[in-house]
Amino acid sequence: MKTIAFISHKGGVGKSTLAIHLGVQAHLSGLETLLVDLDSFSNTASEWASIRQKEQPVVVTAELSDIPELSQQAKEERFDLLILDCPPYITEEVLEASQVADYTLLPIPPRFPELQSLSKFIDVLDNSYFAVLNSCVPDSDDADSFGLSEVRQMLEDHNILVSPVHISRLEAFTDALNIGIAVSEYEKGGEANGQIEELLDWVKNSVGLAK
Repeated sequence: MKTIAFISHKGGVGKSTLAIHLGVQAHLSGLETLLVDLDSFSNTASEWASIRQKEQPVVVTAELSDIPELSQQAKEERFDLLILDCPPYITEEVLEASQVADYTLLPIPPRFPELQSLSKFIDVLDNSYFAVLNSCVPDSDDADSFGLSEVRQMLEDHNILVSPVHISRLEAFTDALNIGIAVSEYEKGGEANGQIEELLDWVKNSVGLAK
């Protein structure tokens, strides 16, 4: 079993949204997937699961202190992928939870305040992590956004590793969640679905998860 932790140093960066879409894509690709909602501030994943008509992927709520026991149980039940949707802050407890992960993903919009504040927290991470540029839009459509190449350079200048896959700001990501599904079920073959497929393929290759 492999474990992916989604963490963030602030709310509103799309952490839970990406965790859900990635979890559904993983399930559809043949991976037995368990998504754990640890974010008691919004409970986005569990609220989404409550209106979902399908039982897979399995979604449960838990406390950060439950992670070691839950991880062991997931292994015993032969899950292939455990996804941890952590609270929107970085504390000792969140870091301890992320330490069980093979990879930690940090969604971040390409906006200066988020980029600047991330560099203050990145040094506390001591396991494999990657920032995932999320909610990206063309420069011409949003004066507050940098070009992706400039954003990547800015992060690299702060020694922050960046996923090669970025996620665009597309309505399909929220429209799908509103009706209890994910983009892979909402518009198979669409741009949003394609980006989630690319993200999952990259994650699988990075952590050595083949199926």
